[in-house]
Amino acid sequence: MGLRALVGTEGADGVYLARHVQHDGCPTMVVPALSVLLHELCGHSPERAAAVLLQCDWSRLYAVPGTGPTGHMVGVPSEGYPPQTGRIAEARAGDREWAYLFGDHRLHVYLGVFPERGPKRWQPWACWSLHELPSLSQLDLLEVQKAGYAAQWRASDYRGYMEAVRQSVRDATRIGLMEAGR
Repeated sequence: MGLRALVGTEGADGVYLARHVQHDGCPTMVVPALSVLLHELCGHSPERAAAVLLQCDWSRLYAVPGTGPTGHMVGVPSEGYPPQTGRIAEARAGDREWAYLFGDHRLHVYLGVFPERGPKRWQPWACWSLHELPSLSQLDLLEVQKAGYAAQWRASDYRGYMEAVRQSVRDATRIGLMEAGR
C-alpha cells in the first residue's frame, strides 16, 4: 500500500470525522484535489465538500493536470467503512501518514509521527486558508511534503537510537548485577 491518509472535518474542539484515502495520500496529490473539490465542484462551500468526502472511503483523490486552472478532481471510491472519529490531539495515526481536515475556514494538515515511545501520533504540520488553496503551487506543496518525510525519518532514527540506548543500559545493568553476585 502507499501513503495512506485521512480526509474530513475538524471541529473547534479538536474532534475530527474523517474517511480513509488508501493510496497517494501525500500533499502534492490530495491538496490540489481538495482545492478543486471545494472551489470548482462545491461552489466554495466547505460543508458541501466535506459531505462529498465523508460519503465513502477513497482509493485515491487527485486532480488531473491540464484540465483547467487547478485541474479536474477525480475521486476513486473504495470500500465503505464507518467514518473514523476522535480527538486529533489524542488519536493514533495508525498506518496513516497524513490527515487533511477542513475546519474553521482552513485546511489543517497533520503528519503521522512516531514519538520516542508508543504509537504514531498526529502532529500539526501545515494550515492554509481555504481561499488560498487554489494559489498553492506544486513547489509549495512539495516543500511541505519533503519536510514532513524528513521529520518522520528523524523521529524514527531518534526512536531507534533511544531504544538502543535503553537496551545498552539494560545490558550493562544485567552484567553489573551478575558481577556483583560473584
